Amino acid sequence: MKLKLRVENYNIDLTFKPSFLSSLYLSEGAGQWRKIAGHLAFRLRFKQADEKTLIVESEAGLKGEALYRRALLETGLYKGPYEYLIERLPGKVKPQVEALASVYSGVRLPHAPLDFKYIFVAASLSRRANYDTAVLNWCKKLWERFDGRLELIPELGEELTKVGTSYQVLQLPRIVKEFMELSTSKRLPNEVKDLIGKPYVPPEEFLLWLPPELARLTLIRCCWAVGPKVADSIILTTFKATSFVPCDAHARLVSIRLGLVNSEGLGMPEKRYCAKFLCEPQASATLRIPLCPKAKEGACLRAALTSLFKDLGGWIQTLIYLHGKKFCKSKRHYVGCVL
Repeated sequence: MKLKLRVENYNIDLTFKPSFLSSLYLSEGAGQWRKIAGHLAFRLRFKQADEKTLIVESEAGLKGEALYRRALLETGLYKGPYEYLIERLPGKVKPQVEALASVYSGVRLPHAPLDFKYIFVAASLSRRANYDTAVLNWCKKLWERFDGRLELIPELGEELTKVGTSYQVLQLPRIVKEFMELSTSKRLPNEVKDLIGKPYVPPEEFLLWLPPELARLTLIRCCWAVGPKVADSIILTTFKATSFVPCDAHARLVSIRLGLVNSEGLGMPEKRYCAKFLCEPQASATLRIPLCPKAKEGACLRAALTSLFKDLGGWIQTLIYLHGKKFCKSKRHYVGCVL
């Protein structure tokens, strides 16, 4: 089946490349992406014919309406252009965001809940690793060998060295094992049990039942080596939680250089805090989980960006990532920076 979608202010390459969803796709040229792992693997293809037309092709046997819904989620087109919402931002950051949006026009946020396990693996591998050169290579090898059989990874032993020998790959069995045992973890937050009872389904299913803030806290508390950035990356791609902002030192550097935040006293989110507290006041009050002390003190980058950008946070973080990757690779300003 083939669908032709009319799109506005959309660029599939700028949407897919910075997303962990791209680990499940193969780029076949400018504007062309074919799915090679996960749900509908080898049965879904996108091609942006021009700035107003996106062609969707699938051999999965889905009805037109089902394929249409799936395409909207996967491409991020379930939401309109974020550029139209910039006017909601505080005046002190509006010019910088407008400039970023002009340079990196057409970015959306893909939504792939059915590929939760794959996104979990890809994000876990991304700790202090180059996504384009290392993570995508590791993922491709993992998908070819094990595809969605996540439960096999903890039993791989020496075979895992065929995927890679870096600590990110070698630590994957322990990370995956703790994820698979999430429903029986002694560290499972009481708030989860109070909300849904004792989980009786696979971890990726019961996590998707939870409010995203509680799912984030659960991943950070219960999964070894899953920190704030990894958890935020997973949630941003599998929930419609566009306010989530994955933060690392690079995001902090670019945010400071662009004048989005003040560097004084502003640190990174820390696992020891994120495993116990929430950094957004409304979520804290609703879920009855204490507000993070660092958020109260204005000492956390994630809390600052979330408070500043709200539902545009994930989108603006993606723009920051794209800009930083191109122009802010070192501690010194790049002379060719367009901003």
